[in-house]
Amino acid sequence: MKSFSLILLCFLLLTGCVQQQIIDEVNVETGLGFDLLEGNRIKGTVLYPQFLPDKSVNNVTIVESAKVSRDLLSKLERQSNQPLVTGSLEVVLFGKKLAKEGFFHLIDSLQRDPNIGSRIDLAVVDGTAEEVLQGKYGMEGNGVYIKSLMDHNMKYRDVPRQNLHLFASYLYSKGRTTYLPIIRKVNNTELEISGMGLFNNKRLVQKIGEEKMFFFKILVDKYSEGSETIKLDGDEAVVRSISSTNKIKVNTHKHPTEVTIEVKVNGVIREFTGNHLDMKKENVIREKFEKIIKKETLSMLKQFQKNHIDPVGIGERVQSVTRHFNWSKWRDEYPNVKFKVKPKVIIMESGTVE
Repeated sequence: MKSFSLILLCFLLLTGCVQQQIIDEVNVETGLGFDLLEGNRIKGTVLYPQFLPDKSVNNVTIVESAKVSRDLLSKLERQSNQPLVTGSLEVVLFGKKLAKEGFFHLIDSLQRDPNIGSRIDLAVVDGTAEEVLQGKYGMEGNGVYIKSLMDHNMKYRDVPRQNLHLFASYLYSKGRTTYLPIIRKVNNTELEISGMGLFNNKRLVQKIGEEKMFFFKILVDKYSEGSETIKLDGDEAVVRSISSTNKIKVNTHKHPTEVTIEVKVNGVIREFTGNHLDMKKENVIREKFEKIIKKETLSMLKQFQKNHIDPVGIGERVQSVTRHFNWSKWRDEYPNVKFKVKPKVIIMESGTVE
Protein backbone atom coordinates (compact mmCIF):
# COMPACT_ATOMS: atom_id res chain seq x y z
CA MET A 1 0.00 0.00 0.00
CA LYS A 2 2.86 2.36 0.77
CA SER A 3 4.44 1.60 -2.59
CA PHE A 4 1.19 2.40 -4.39
CA SER A 5 0.85 5.70 -2.53
CA LEU A 6 4.45 6.61 -3.42
CA ILE A 7 3.88 5.88 -7.13
CA LEU A 8 0.66 7.93 -7.09
CA LEU A 9 2.49 10.84 -5.48
CA CYS A 10 5.21 10.70 -8.19
CA PHE A 11 2.58 10.86 -10.93
CA LEU A 12 0.97 13.89 -9.31
CA LEU A 13 4.31 15.65 -9.02
CA LEU A 14 5.21 14.90 -12.66
CA THR A 15 1.83 16.15 -13.82
CA GLY A 16 2.36 19.38 -11.96
CA CYS A 17 5.66 19.93 -13.79
CA VAL A 18 4.00 20.06 -17.23
CA GLN A 19 3.54 23.59 -18.49
CA GLN A 20 -0.11 24.02 -19.43
CA GLN A 21 -1.16 26.24 -22.32
CA ILE A 22 -4.70 27.33 -23.16
CA ILE A 23 -5.32 27.10 -26.90
CA ASP A 24 -7.09 30.50 -27.02
CA GLU A 25 -4.11 32.18 -25.38
CA VAL A 26 -1.41 31.10 -27.86
CA ASN A 27 -0.80 31.43 -31.61
CA VAL A 28 -0.32 27.91 -32.98
CA GLU A 29 2.07 27.90 -35.94
CA THR A 30 1.05 25.72 -38.88
CA GLY A 31 3.51 27.05 -41.46
CA LEU A 32 6.98 28.53 -41.48
CA GLY A 33 8.88 30.04 -44.40
CA PHE A 34 12.43 31.28 -44.99
CA ASP A 35 13.77 33.51 -47.77
CA LEU A 36 17.20 34.96 -48.54
CA LEU A 37 17.63 38.74 -48.59
CA GLU A 38 20.55 40.95 -49.59
CA GLY A 39 23.55 40.80 -47.26
CA ASN A 40 22.82 37.15 -46.39
CA ARG A 41 19.94 38.17 -44.14
CA ILE A 42 17.17 35.63 -43.62
CA LYS A 43 13.52 36.64 -43.85
CA GLY A 44 11.19 34.49 -41.80
CA THR A 45 7.44 34.17 -42.23
CA VAL A 46 5.27 32.58 -39.54
CA LEU A 47 1.77 31.41 -40.43
CA TYR A 48 -0.92 30.68 -37.86
CA PRO A 49 -4.71 30.31 -38.16
CA GLN A 50 -7.18 32.66 -36.51
CA PHE A 51 -10.57 31.00 -36.00
CA LEU A 52 -13.47 33.40 -36.53
CA PRO A 53 -16.96 33.25 -34.93
CA ASP A 54 -18.53 32.01 -38.20
CA LYS A 55 -16.12 28.98 -38.07
CA SER A 56 -14.06 30.26 -41.00
CA VAL A 57 -10.27 30.54 -40.77
CA ASN A 58 -8.24 33.71 -41.19
CA ASN A 59 -4.61 33.11 -42.20
CA VAL A 60 -2.33 35.40 -40.19
CA THR A 61 1.33 35.89 -41.12
CA ILE A 62 4.16 37.65 -39.32
CA VAL A 63 7.29 38.61 -41.27
CA GLU A 64 10.71 39.59 -39.91
CA SER A 65 14.37 39.45 -40.98
CA ALA A 66 17.69 38.88 -39.20
CA LYS A 67 21.24 37.65 -39.72
CA VAL A 68 20.87 34.46 -37.67
CA SER A 69 17.86 32.23 -37.06
CA ARG A 70 17.93 32.70 -33.28
CA ASP A 71 17.49 36.48 -33.60
CA LEU A 72 14.83 35.91 -36.26
CA LEU A 73 12.66 33.79 -33.97
CA SER A 74 12.98 36.38 -31.18
CA LYS A 75 11.89 39.18 -33.52
CA LEU A 76 8.90 37.16 -34.75
CA GLU A 77 7.88 36.47 -31.15
CA ARG A 78 7.96 40.20 -30.37
CA GLN A 79 5.48 40.89 -33.21
CA SER A 80 2.99 38.30 -31.99
CA ASN A 81 0.19 39.37 -29.64
CA GLN A 82 0.37 35.94 -27.94
CA PRO A 83 3.08 33.28 -27.48
CA LEU A 84 4.01 31.41 -30.67
CA VAL A 85 4.00 27.62 -30.30
CA THR A 86 5.39 25.14 -32.84
CA GLY A 87 3.72 21.94 -31.65
CA SER A 88 1.27 21.87 -34.60
CA LEU A 89 3.70 22.95 -37.32
CA GLU A 90 2.72 21.26 -40.60
CA VAL A 91 5.10 22.59 -43.26
CA VAL A 92 8.36 24.52 -43.64
CA LEU A 93 9.04 26.25 -46.96
CA PHE A 94 12.32 27.58 -48.36
CA GLY A 95 12.54 30.20 -51.09
CA LYS A 96 14.38 29.15 -54.24
CA LYS A 97 17.10 31.78 -53.82
CA LEU A 98 17.83 30.52 -50.31
CA ALA A 99 17.81 26.89 -51.50
CA LYS A 100 20.52 27.67 -54.06
CA GLU A 101 22.72 29.10 -51.29
CA GLY A 102 21.90 26.39 -48.74
CA PHE A 103 19.85 26.29 -45.54
CA PHE A 104 21.65 23.58 -43.52
CA HIS A 105 21.72 25.73 -40.37
CA LEU A 106 17.93 26.10 -40.47
CA ILE A 107 17.42 22.33 -40.73
CA ASP A 108 19.69 21.95 -37.72
CA SER A 109 17.56 24.44 -35.74
CA LEU A 110 14.35 22.62 -36.67
CA GLN A 111 15.77 19.28 -35.55
CA ARG A 112 16.89 20.69 -32.23
CA ASP A 113 13.42 22.03 -31.38
CA PRO A 114 11.75 19.28 -29.27
CA ASN A 115 8.29 20.66 -30.10
CA ILE A 116 8.69 20.13 -33.86
CA GLY A 117 7.83 16.67 -35.16
CA SER A 118 10.20 14.83 -37.48
CA ARG A 119 7.39 14.17 -39.98
CA ILE A 120 6.65 17.77 -40.93
CA ASP A 121 6.79 18.38 -44.67
CA LEU A 122 9.51 20.47 -46.32
CA ALA A 123 9.43 22.07 -49.76
CA VAL A 124 11.25 24.55 -51.97
CA VAL A 125 9.19 27.42 -53.36
CA ASP A 126 9.54 28.54 -56.96
CA GLY A 127 9.59 32.16 -55.82
CA THR A 128 9.43 33.22 -52.17
CA ALA A 129 8.06 31.36 -49.17
CA GLU A 130 6.46 34.57 -47.89
CA GLU A 131 4.39 34.93 -51.06
CA VAL A 132 3.10 31.36 -50.83
CA LEU A 133 2.20 31.53 -47.13
CA GLN A 134 0.27 34.77 -47.65
CA GLY A 135 -2.26 33.23 -50.06
CA LYS A 136 -5.67 31.87 -49.13
CA TYR A 137 -6.08 28.16 -49.86
CA GLY A 138 -8.94 25.92 -48.82
CA MET A 139 -11.23 26.28 -45.80
CA GLU A 140 -9.02 24.88 -43.02
CA GLY A 141 -6.10 27.29 -43.29
CA ASN A 142 -3.00 27.46 -45.49
CA GLY A 143 -0.84 25.17 -43.34
CA VAL A 144 -3.34 22.30 -43.46
CA TYR A 145 -3.93 22.86 -47.20
CA ILE A 146 -0.22 22.71 -48.10
CA LYS A 147 0.28 19.64 -45.90
CA SER A 148 -2.67 17.88 -47.59
CA LEU A 149 -1.35 18.84 -51.04
CA MET A 150 2.05 17.32 -50.25
CA ASP A 151 0.70 14.15 -48.61
CA HIS A 152 -1.75 13.49 -51.46
CA ASN A 153 0.98 13.78 -54.10
CA MET A 154 3.33 11.54 -52.14
CA LYS A 155 0.70 8.83 -51.76
CA TYR A 156 -1.09 8.94 -55.10
CA ARG A 157 1.08 10.89 -57.53
CA ASP A 158 4.71 11.44 -58.53
CA VAL A 159 6.29 12.96 -55.40
CA PRO A 160 8.67 10.62 -53.50
CA ARG A 161 8.21 10.33 -49.74
CA GLN A 162 9.96 13.15 -47.93
CA ASN A 163 9.84 14.86 -44.52
CA LEU A 164 12.20 16.50 -42.02
CA HIS A 165 13.53 13.16 -40.79
CA LEU A 166 14.28 11.74 -44.26
CA PHE A 167 15.69 15.02 -45.58
CA ALA A 168 18.09 15.37 -42.64
CA SER A 169 19.06 11.70 -42.87
CA TYR A 170 20.01 12.04 -46.55
CA LEU A 171 21.66 15.39 -45.85
CA TYR A 172 24.11 13.80 -43.41
CA SER A 173 24.61 10.67 -45.53
CA LYS A 174 27.76 10.30 -47.64
CA GLY A 175 26.20 7.79 -50.01
CA ARG A 176 23.03 9.63 -50.98
CA THR A 177 22.08 13.20 -51.81
CA THR A 178 18.73 14.66 -50.87
CA TYR A 179 15.78 16.22 -52.68
CA LEU A 180 12.58 18.17 -52.01
CA PRO A 181 9.39 18.93 -53.97
CA ILE A 182 9.09 22.37 -55.53
CA ILE A 183 5.85 24.30 -54.98
CA ARG A 184 4.61 27.04 -57.29
CA LYS A 185 1.88 29.57 -56.60
CA VAL A 186 -0.65 29.47 -59.46
CA ASN A 187 -2.80 32.28 -58.05
CA ASN A 188 -3.92 33.54 -54.65
CA THR A 189 -6.11 30.46 -54.06
CA GLU A 190 -4.17 27.67 -55.83
CA LEU A 191 -0.79 25.96 -55.52
CA GLU A 192 0.82 23.18 -57.54
CA ILE A 193 3.86 20.95 -57.27
CA SER A 194 5.94 21.90 -60.31
CA GLY A 195 8.93 19.57 -59.93
CA MET A 196 11.61 18.14 -57.67
CA GLY A 197 14.67 20.01 -56.45
CA LEU A 198 17.90 18.01 -56.11
CA PHE A 199 20.68 19.03 -53.73
CA ASN A 200 24.44 18.63 -53.64
CA ASN A 201 26.68 19.94 -50.86
CA LYS A 202 23.50 21.21 -49.19
CA ARG A 203 22.63 23.45 -52.18
CA LEU A 204 19.95 23.17 -54.86
CA VAL A 205 21.70 22.22 -58.12
CA GLN A 206 19.09 20.58 -60.38
CA LYS A 207 15.37 20.66 -61.02
CA ILE A 208 13.32 17.80 -62.43
CA GLY A 209 10.23 19.09 -64.22
CA GLU A 210 6.78 17.72 -63.50
CA GLU A 211 6.77 15.75 -66.78
CA LYS A 212 9.78 13.71 -65.60
CA MET A 213 8.77 13.18 -61.97
CA PHE A 214 7.25 9.75 -62.69
CA PHE A 215 10.64 8.40 -63.78
CA PHE A 216 12.39 10.01 -60.82
CA LYS A 217 10.01 8.39 -58.35
CA ILE A 218 10.45 4.87 -59.76
CA LEU A 219 14.21 5.30 -59.24
CA VAL A 220 14.24 6.67 -55.69
CA ASP A 221 10.99 5.38 -54.19
CA LYS A 222 8.11 3.05 -54.99
CA TYR A 223 4.56 3.63 -56.18
CA SER A 224 1.47 2.38 -54.41
CA GLU A 225 -0.76 4.39 -56.76
CA GLY A 226 -0.06 6.48 -59.84
CA SER A 227 -0.73 6.95 -63.55
CA GLU A 228 1.10 7.54 -66.81
CA THR A 229 -0.11 8.31 -70.35
CA ILE A 230 1.40 6.35 -73.29
CA LYS A 231 1.05 7.74 -76.83
CA LEU A 232 0.55 5.13 -79.53
CA ASP A 233 0.17 5.98 -83.26
CA GLY A 234 -2.19 8.89 -82.66
CA ASP A 235 -4.01 7.16 -79.80
CA GLU A 236 -3.39 7.38 -76.07
CA ALA A 237 -3.49 4.76 -73.33
CA VAL A 238 -3.75 5.81 -69.70
CA VAL A 239 -2.09 3.32 -67.36
CA ARG A 240 -3.36 3.78 -63.82
CA SER A 241 -3.30 2.11 -60.41
CA ILE A 242 0.44 1.79 -60.91
CA SER A 243 2.53 0.05 -58.29
CA SER A 244 6.28 -0.16 -58.69
CA THR A 245 9.39 -1.55 -57.04
CA ASN A 246 13.07 -1.31 -57.89
CA LYS A 247 16.08 -3.47 -57.16
CA ILE A 248 19.66 -2.25 -57.46
CA LYS A 249 22.50 -4.68 -58.21
CA VAL A 250 26.13 -3.64 -58.04
CA ASN A 251 29.06 -5.29 -59.78
CA THR A 252 32.32 -3.87 -58.37
CA HIS A 253 34.46 -6.47 -60.13
CA LYS A 254 34.03 -4.61 -63.39
CA HIS A 255 35.92 -1.40 -64.12
CA PRO A 256 34.22 0.99 -64.14
CA THR A 257 31.66 -0.29 -61.61
CA GLU A 258 28.48 -1.58 -63.25
CA VAL A 259 25.10 -0.86 -61.65
CA THR A 260 21.93 -2.60 -62.83
CA ILE A 261 18.56 -1.20 -61.77
CA GLU A 262 15.61 -3.54 -62.21
CA VAL A 263 12.28 -1.70 -62.27
CA LYS A 264 9.01 -3.59 -62.03
CA VAL A 265 5.78 -1.72 -62.80
CA ASN A 266 2.26 -3.15 -62.46
CA GLY A 267 -0.62 -1.20 -63.93
CA VAL A 268 -4.11 -1.24 -65.40
CA ILE A 269 -5.09 0.35 -68.72
CA ARG A 270 -8.02 2.48 -67.60
CA GLU A 271 -8.53 4.40 -70.83
CA PHE A 272 -7.69 3.88 -74.49
CA THR A 273 -8.72 6.41 -77.14
CA GLY A 274 -8.59 3.92 -80.03
CA ASN A 275 -11.46 1.82 -81.38
CA HIS A 276 -10.38 -1.58 -80.13
CA LEU A 277 -7.91 -2.71 -77.48
CA ASP A 278 -6.82 -6.30 -77.99
CA MET A 279 -3.95 -8.36 -76.64
CA LYS A 280 -1.68 -7.34 -79.50
CA LYS A 281 -2.12 -3.63 -78.75
CA GLU A 282 -1.69 -4.30 -75.03
CA ASN A 283 1.70 -5.84 -75.78
CA VAL A 284 2.67 -2.87 -77.94
CA ILE A 285 1.69 -0.49 -75.11
CA ARG A 286 3.66 -2.56 -72.60
CA GLU A 287 6.78 -2.67 -74.80
CA LYS A 288 6.63 1.05 -75.53
CA PHE A 289 6.18 1.82 -71.83
CA GLU A 290 9.29 -0.25 -71.06
CA LYS A 291 11.31 1.58 -73.72
CA ILE A 292 10.23 4.97 -72.37
CA ILE A 293 11.15 3.97 -68.80
CA LYS A 294 14.57 2.76 -69.91
CA LYS A 295 15.34 5.84 -71.99
CA GLU A 296 14.17 8.41 -69.43
CA THR A 297 15.75 6.79 -66.38
CA LEU A 298 19.13 6.27 -68.10
CA SER A 299 19.12 9.90 -69.23
CA MET A 300 18.31 10.98 -65.67
CA LEU A 301 21.08 8.85 -64.15
CA LYS A 302 23.65 10.34 -66.52
CA GLN A 303 22.49 13.84 -65.55
CA PHE A 304 22.95 12.93 -61.88
CA GLN A 305 26.52 11.87 -62.61
CA LYS A 306 27.20 15.10 -64.47
CA ASN A 307 25.95 17.17 -61.52
CA HIS A 308 27.75 14.97 -58.94
CA ILE A 309 24.55 14.05 -57.13
CA ASP A 310 23.30 10.65 -56.05
CA PRO A 311 19.60 10.76 -55.04
CA VAL A 312 19.22 7.04 -55.82
CA GLY A 313 21.79 6.10 -53.17
CA ILE A 314 24.21 4.20 -55.43
CA GLY A 315 27.08 5.09 -53.09
CA GLU A 316 25.29 3.41 -50.17
CA ARG A 317 24.80 0.22 -52.21
CA VAL A 318 28.42 0.11 -53.36
CA GLN A 319 29.69 0.69 -49.82
CA SER A 320 27.56 -2.19 -48.50
CA VAL A 321 29.32 -4.71 -50.82
CA THR A 322 32.85 -3.28 -50.74
CA ARG A 323 35.49 -4.00 -48.11
CA HIS A 324 37.71 -1.11 -47.03
CA PHE A 325 35.45 1.29 -48.91
CA ASN A 326 36.99 4.70 -49.63
CA TRP A 327 34.58 7.63 -50.07
CA SER A 328 37.16 9.89 -51.65
CA LYS A 329 37.94 7.28 -54.29
CA TRP A 330 34.23 6.65 -54.88
CA ARG A 331 33.54 10.34 -55.61
CA ASP A 332 36.09 10.20 -58.42
CA GLU A 333 34.69 6.92 -59.71
CA TYR A 334 30.96 7.74 -59.57
CA PRO A 335 30.86 9.90 -62.76
CA ASN A 336 32.18 6.89 -64.72
CA VAL A 337 29.78 4.25 -63.35
CA LYS A 338 28.04 2.29 -66.10
CA PHE A 339 24.28 2.05 -65.60
CA LYS A 340 21.88 -0.54 -66.95
CA VAL A 341 18.11 -0.23 -66.50
CA LYS A 342 15.92 -3.32 -66.93
CA PRO A 343 12.23 -2.35 -66.82
CA LYS A 344 9.44 -4.90 -66.61
CA VAL A 345 5.87 -3.68 -67.14
CA ILE A 346 2.94 -5.96 -66.30
CA ILE A 347 -0.53 -4.96 -67.54
CA MET A 348 -2.90 -6.45 -64.98
CA GLU A 349 -6.09 -5.69 -66.93
CA SER A 350 -7.55 -3.28 -69.50
CA GLY A 351 -10.45 -0.92 -68.92
CA THR A 352 -12.63 1.41 -70.94
CA VAL A 353 -12.29 2.15 -74.65
CA GLU A 354 -13.21 5.64 -75.85
